[in-house]
Amino acid sequence: MTLHLLSFKIQMNQHASKSKSMKITEALNTIYKQAKSSGLQPELMKELKKEINVVAKFTHSNPQDAFVFAVVCSMNLFGENVESHDLLRFFDVTPFELMDQLKSLSNLSDRSILIKRKNRRRYEDALRKYHYVVNPKILDAIISEAPFPTEIEAKITDVIEVLEKMHDTCQECISETIDTADLHEEMEELIEGNIHFPLITSVRNLDIEPIDRIIYFFIMWKSINGSVNIDMDEPLNSFFKRSSNRVQYMQGIFNGSNKLIQQNLVEYTSGRFFNDIDLSLSDASLNLLKEHGVILHRRKSNNGTISPDSIAAKHLIYEAEEAAQINELNAMMAQDCYTNLMDRLKEKALPQNLNILLFGAPGTGKTETVYQLAKASGREIMKVEISQSKSMWFGESEKLIKKIFRDYTDLAKQNELAPILLFNEADAILSSRKTNNASAVSQTENAIQNILLEELENFKGIFIATTNLAENLDRAFDRRFLFKIKFNRPSIASRAAIWQDKLSTITAEDATSLAKDFELSGGQIDNVIRKAEIQMLLKGTSCNVDELKQFCAQEIVLQKGFASIGFGKG
Repeated sequence: MTLHLLSFKIQMNQHASKSKSMKITEALNTIYKQAKSSGLQPELMKELKKEINVVAKFTHSNPQDAFVFAVVCSMNLFGENVESHDLLRFFDVTPFELMDQLKSLSNLSDRSILIKRKNRRRYEDALRKYHYVVNPKILDAIISEAPFPTEIEAKITDVIEVLEKMHDTCQECISETIDTADLHEEMEELIEGNIHFPLITSVRNLDIEPIDRIIYFFIMWKSINGSVNIDMDEPLNSFFKRSSNRVQYMQGIFNGSNKLIQQNLVEYTSGRFFNDIDLSLSDASLNLLKEHGVILHRRKSNNGTISPDSIAAKHLIYEAEEAAQINELNAMMAQDCYTNLMDRLKEKALPQNLNILLFGAPGTGKTETVYQLAKASGREIMKVEISQSKSMWFGESEKLIKKIFRDYTDLAKQNELAPILLFNEADAILSSRKTNNASAVSQTENAIQNILLEELENFKGIFIATTNLAENLDRAFDRRFLFKIKFNRPSIASRAAIWQDKLSTITAEDATSLAKDFELSGGQIDNVIRKAEIQMLLKGTSCNVDELKQFCAQEIVLQKGFASIGFGKG
């Protein structure tokens, strides 16, 4: 009895030793060879029992799944991405004879042993919709003769990764790698597969349509990557199979019936053209992201933004009428007064803005006046040099003007006090529009003016434009400006006061003499003062009146020697 039991154990150990000695690669190779063109005959599984057991033990799978894994793995090693259709040819069977193997493909992909990927080539054949590859970690273990990896599923641990995958799927649709049906299907899979993330659950539970969710997630990712206003022209053209559906969706955005707009999830920036749509996340959406650990800081753009603290206080001298108007502006820009004024305008359904035009000769202090108004009221200035915004390329300047107003709106949201939007030297876009002129430049200027008129109609905040050529002001702009202040060349008395204010060493008599002899603007007097300061540094002595008069004469020569500087009349 004991001898018989010992003999039995020896036989079992020998059998186990043989099984253990068979390498996984040998088992895969044998299964692949014998399964090819086998027609999946019933005796095949019996003939390959030993090899299938080796694979089953390695993958912790049942024999049927291990058999399918062995075939797919071998085909992958030969460089093939395996579709269900490929298995038909490999086994030489009909689709009905492949049903058990198709179930195994599903089982193995559920366990992440096989990775199921949608084919980017569009096939009507359902068996070609997906292809399967062995998890790279498992493939590496087989090649290196290592044990089956303990962790094979690449788990998404951060909701940011989910949003990135969603964006990548959207980009594949935009690049026409997948169609709109695939987009919807894959996005739903990503949503359902990641509902353990509270943010994904929150968005899924919103009362919005599937296409709204796709667009919302797309905008979220763009915003996380630093975009504020997202151009949706191309995405909307790609996310809809039928043009009529796309147009209907766009109409919903235009008229406010779209659910994303209605529920204050995104904000729409109107465009000049029918299909020109920019969308941005609302404050409510930014708060939603923040609640789920995704914090977006909409950074202020430093381009053209001037802090009131960086502005040096200056004493400006005005004529009596100018001084009275500037004092009124100073009073209105004080925060309490400004808030009350905007509230009253809102109650009366009037535009809630201060649109101000400062016009007059160069050097009369228009731009510096804006600086001092900002300094006194503690407001930032978003300064736009129009000469730098004007583009010869038709269409670019129009977009830039729209972006300027969007940026101002964003800046206003970030500040307790409404900033000042300054269009400096705005002659080129405030002058009368060109008629009967088909040049590209004229068309661009007219297009810019149309957009500016549109923006000013609904503008909320403080807008100030400076110009030297108010006599050419387009009539359409005239009613857009609530205040229009003319800056005249200073009188003799004002010039004398400026000389004394800027040059403490000069006597009242000499200041009056300079003022009478030279009709200079405040800006020109500044130039003379700078020259005097330079000479004092070089020579170590202050300028006398004769030297100052020489500098004044040079300034007038320069004034007479140059034609009007700026944009020519088109």
